[in-house]
Amino acid sequence: MPLCACPYSKLLKSEYVLRKDSMKFQLTLLACALALSGCAGQAVRDRLGIEDPTVLKTGLGTTQDAATGAPTPQWLSAYAPIASGGEALTALQQQLDALPGDKNGYFHAKAQCWINAGQQEWRARDQWGFVQEAIGQAAMITIGLQDGTTLSAANPELRTVSTVRPDLWKIVNVIKSDPATARCPEAQQPLACAEVELIHAGHYAWTRNFAAAEKSLPGIQTELQKSAEAALQCAPQQTAEPAAPQKITLRADSVFRFNGGDEAGMLPGGKAQLDKVVAGLQ
Repeated sequence: MPLCACPYSKLLKSEYVLRKDSMKFQLTLLACALALSGCAGQAVRDRLGIEDPTVLKTGLGTTQDAATGAPTPQWLSAYAPIASGGEALTALQQQLDALPGDKNGYFHAKAQCWINAGQQEWRARDQWGFVQEAIGQAAMITIGLQDGTTLSAANPELRTVSTVRPDLWKIVNVIKSDPATARCPEAQQPLACAEVELIHAGHYAWTRNFAAAEKSLPGIQTELQKSAEAALQCAPQQTAEPAAPQKITLRADSVFRFNGGDEAGMLPGGKAQLDKVVAGLQ
């Protein structure tokens, strides 16, 4: 059977894969994906703007190390204890729902979108570690909101994610840095979800599912457009600065006769000059 005909998606969903807990086995599957990625159109990868050389490299000879996403001891220490993704996601959802305050704020929305992303991949039986990473991000934000601690809006580098569409990330940063966004919950919710969804698309790219990564982009762009438009609506209206008063200089000796400052003492040419000034001020 030709290499491009290998039923990789079915292999990932098979019971054989689901019975395996070893990350090393998952890396073997990743090597299969690396080989099959040669079948994906180069144009799709170009449109995604992928710069990660480990994602662009294909073939069974591709290395399997930390640079290509192999789990490090630090990663295993942080995420391996998350055994049951479904139960953890349900518990996090309950905790998040119980929080008081604005449900549309940036961090509340971001935690919710991380839970949504984790649930989506958990239902898809993702075995690469993204579910655990999504749970970790949602938990960190939810606990921070519960404790009232200061949270960072920065996005972490995750093992199972490669950056896609750097141009969209630039737009994210422009919206996020706009002062209007900080005081506009209507702009924060779509922005937070666009960030998570862009990271989620990066996970698809990391697994060489370039078609799924590209398919998610229109929704991300819509969210960013909503956020930008809301921020513009929340921005204070720029009031036009009052025009500087026109400075008018009249030579007294050309308007009035010497020692004559009333209308009777006005020269004929001076009367015409004042009439012109008055007309210009109306």
